[in-house]
Amino acid sequence: MRQLIRIAMAGVLSISLMAFAAPTGEAKTPPPPRALANHQIDAHLGYQPQSTCDPTAKPGAKALLRLLIQTWGGSSSGISRACSRGRRSEHKEGRAIDWHMDSRKARDRKQVSRATRWITANHGEVARRLGIMYVIWNQRIWSTYYPELGWRKMEDRGSFTENHKDHVHISLSWDGAYKQTSWWTGRPVVKPLNSKCSACLPTIARGTRGWPYQKTSVPSTFTPAPWKIPGVGGSPQVGRTLRSVPGTWVPDGAVLSYQWLSNGKPIRGATSANYVIGPEQVGRDVEVAITATSGSAAITKKSKNVALVYPARMATVRPKIKGKFAVGKTVRAVLGTWRPAPTRVRYVWLRDGKVIKGATSASLKLRAKFRGHRISVRVKGSRFGYYTVVLTSVARRV
Repeated sequence: MRQLIRIAMAGVLSISLMAFAAPTGEAKTPPPPRALANHQIDAHLGYQPQSTCDPTAKPGAKALLRLLIQTWGGSSSGISRACSRGRRSEHKEGRAIDWHMDSRKARDRKQVSRATRWITANHGEVARRLGIMYVIWNQRIWSTYYPELGWRKMEDRGSFTENHKDHVHISLSWDGAYKQTSWWTGRPVVKPLNSKCSACLPTIARGTRGWPYQKTSVPSTFTPAPWKIPGVGGSPQVGRTLRSVPGTWVPDGAVLSYQWLSNGKPIRGATSANYVIGPEQVGRDVEVAITATSGSAAITKKSKNVALVYPARMATVRPKIKGKFAVGKTVRAVLGTWRPAPTRVRYVWLRDGKVIKGATSASLKLRAKFRGHRISVRVKGSRFGYYTVVLTSVARRV
């Protein structure tokens, strides 16, 4: 799963948790086993991807799966998964559950709908209190760290099971996996397990310590967010074209715009999906920032990789010497056609492969002391943004 971590900030702290009665006709939702110790519930650290191999089913995962089955039916499709099997997954750490429900069956769809409403209602209050990171069902994903996006369509993984059409997948944070969250303890998590921070997690104020059923609706306006982070493709060499890899954005239909950056600063006029690298970018990091706009909402994400630009190579030919090789005559070096042409050329004449002192112009007068010796010229061509080239002509005897 994508590695997106969103720390709950002050804005989240102001979420007002309003209580509503359970809708008539719905099964009674399960209350937490312990009342809250105060008027605070858990915020959420964000996405904690699998990073170790320990597939033993964790107590929080077993307890949540049992709770879902007891309340809404269905069965278990498993918790643990061998670390050698498939892609990265929290199953390999024993903190993801697969609740078997079939999207082809009307009753299963209804029961999953009830369960997911219970989990996601009121800005994901139950999800936060259980330590749920995300839920996948019927090729849709809902994540606690992006509650404003609601349910988003996922990429097609090719099969009924891989698209989560015969089970609900739920991944837990480490605190949720070990039953350390307020649902089980009555106290919100402020020192998250397996996190680089200590006592870093804020809490969310709640209007009551009791347990009424909480209900809310998903916002109708979504802020675009990348399901796959944008990237940069192509060879980062002067004269070549870098192309943006826009990633996959939700919701569908977001309008994308581009701005290429050099060492973090906008490159003037570089606002298309592709960018031809100029020589001025040698040694600099080039990346692209992509802005996705949906209605009045917009968000900008930089590419996950940067391109460190390196020089290009000039197309060259070996230099030649023109003129009659006889004492008293003057010969000259002919560079030939280089593409692009060098902006600076230096010449060094050689006698039998050794430098002739002071002979650094494009021509050389053949003196008597050169008689019987082999004369050649070494040419050094340079241009900003390109590798410097040094070539030597064929030696000729005077």
